[in-house]
Amino acid sequence: MSPPLPEQLKNRLAAAGVQDAASLYAALEADPQLYDDYRRWLFTQVFDAFAQTENREALAALSEDVPLLTSDMFLEAVQRAIDAALNMGEYDTAEALRQRLDALKEIRAMKAYQRQTPLAQAVIAFVQARNDSAARRMFELHRGQLDSDAAEQFLQEAFEGSSGAAEKHLQQRRALLRSLRS
Repeated sequence: MSPPLPEQLKNRLAAAGVQDAASLYAALEADPQLYDDYRRWLFTQVFDAFAQTENREALAALSEDVPLLTSDMFLEAVQRAIDAALNMGEYDTAEALRQRLDALKEIRAMKAYQRQTPLAQAVIAFVQARNDSAARRMFELHRGQLDSDAAEQFLQEAFEGSSGAAEKHLQQRRALLRSLRS
């Protein structure tokens, strides 16, 4: 249940003829200032709900209900709030927000991973395996996807190292995949 709109915003929406979602979208599109004010109010409500989540499960549920939560814009706003809290000496607030932000980033990464194709998921698991033995287990577990030209091509084209060590790791995984397939 969302908190009630501030009276002034409620009156402006009523004056614009808002009665349902369609008329809300039309009114916001027609009036840039109303759009900005409504968006600011909505963003504040989302931030407050985020700051009050008590655990990772509640945060995951909130991110399902409010996709804005996993946007770059929201993550950047949380980081700015953390920085502001630190500047004001509110270390407990900053730490609580940082913990929620870290969890939210993990939730976002998991959602992105889940949207990947089975081939992409298999290749990612293979690349991220902690050692060659674990990578071999990933190959066996995902043989249907990894024992394919498409997997080799995906590994060759979709991954690049961000450092010399990362590039070396990718070269080793590419070589390991070729050897496991032969």
